[in-house]
Amino acid sequence: MTDGLTIHFVGIGGIGMSGIAHLLLEAGEAVSGSDVKESQQTRELAAKGARIYIGHAAENVHGAREVVVSSAIRPTNPEIIEARRLGIPIRHRSEKLAELLDARRGITIAGTHGKTTTSSMAATLLATAGLNPSYAVGGVINTADSNAAGGGSEWFVAEADESDGSLVNFHPEIAIITNVELDHTDYYENLEQVYNVFLAHLKNIKAGGSVVACVDDPGVREVLSRAGLSLPLQSGCSRLPNDVRVMGYGTTEEAELRAEGIESNGFGYTYTAVQNGERLGRFSLNVPGQHNVLNSLAVIALGRIVGLDTETIARGIAAFRGVRRRFQVIAKTEQVTIVDDYAHHPTELKATLAAARSLHAGRIVAIFQPHRYSRTQSLAREFGAAFHDADVVVLTDIYPASEDPIAGVTSELILQALAENHHPAAFYVGSLEAAEEFVAANVRPGDMILTLGAGDITKCGPSLARRLGCK
Repeated sequence: MTDGLTIHFVGIGGIGMSGIAHLLLEAGEAVSGSDVKESQQTRELAAKGARIYIGHAAENVHGAREVVVSSAIRPTNPEIIEARRLGIPIRHRSEKLAELLDARRGITIAGTHGKTTTSSMAATLLATAGLNPSYAVGGVINTADSNAAGGGSEWFVAEADESDGSLVNFHPEIAIITNVELDHTDYYENLEQVYNVFLAHLKNIKAGGSVVACVDDPGVREVLSRAGLSLPLQSGCSRLPNDVRVMGYGTTEEAELRAEGIESNGFGYTYTAVQNGERLGRFSLNVPGQHNVLNSLAVIALGRIVGLDTETIARGIAAFRGVRRRFQVIAKTEQVTIVDDYAHHPTELKATLAAARSLHAGRIVAIFQPHRYSRTQSLAREFGAAFHDADVVVLTDIYPASEDPIAGVTSELILQALAENHHPAAFYVGSLEAAEEFVAANVRPGDMILTLGAGDITKCGPSLARRLGCK
């Protein structure tokens, strides 16, 4: 702490920003921040001693020694303008997180999909093993009721975001890469640019460190190939410059660490983990979706690298109970089940709906709020093919995030793509309230209703539960 001056966060209620603010408060720093509205995150930070402002105003940065922003904050924000006028240093969120990570033995989890679940599972494993890690992840871990914590050990787990290229700011000891695919087309023009950011991330791993990479994923395979590695990887022998070891995981024979004998255990899976032909044992995963088997393999690999025994790793995997907004059951009665999920990319929607179909024999109703005009414009055709496992699709208006509208880009582009894919029951209804009314009027006994998207659709689940009389 420096003379009572604060580290000020513009948009402090965001899940990534709030996590860093929590860590700084735990470290004894003075923190202030602003956001457009009060939220659970701002209330929790205020309770911990942060100075919170509702609304953005120039005077909010007075008394700050540093201003932290995310890519969602525009340069025209009055707090940014005032910070520049006063000469207060402005730092990107990723730079601040990287600073905290670099002070410890850093573990980053990166990828187009699965970052939050995998980083949360990694933090749960290390905590269960008694390693007392610090962590900052992109969602609230159910068993911890938090998305960040300052641990007392040398380990730090961080979700590393590629959406704005800021992945290059991190220099971890261990890097997990779950998958690589085109997304965030507001920033990336093509997949080549995405590959280049992940290649830069690999080059930033500390000497003697490790990469844990999903070799089932074509994008990851391409990045590894461009980094000079021959595929399939040589188990235990593949190295990047600076003696960085590469461990591939997956479900194919090419993976050094793979899952065999995958079986459903109700709301999750059991499987045998095999490394270099050695059967490590049977693992139980208590979250739905076969994509999470891959995520858990990454965490098993992490456990092996940090020196944990198999029994401890198995206990940590079994202890993980998911993250809020990742297949979160909002209400369940004999008549209806309501689930909320963050899925907002076609690949994520396919995985989430496949998980729903594996759990539910009845009708699946998907309420989807597209996120960003740029993503809708670029991936409308892919969205149209993503809802095979949904019996009914209800589309709302696009959630813009920080974007301005793009002429001609509406949710009807996805509706058209659904029609081209011969989906039998797809509807565009407009507002979230209209979606609730539509679903409430057409619900059938035995339905599973999923609210899907990265915007404010998360409000729909509880509201719809109240409409339908769920308790």
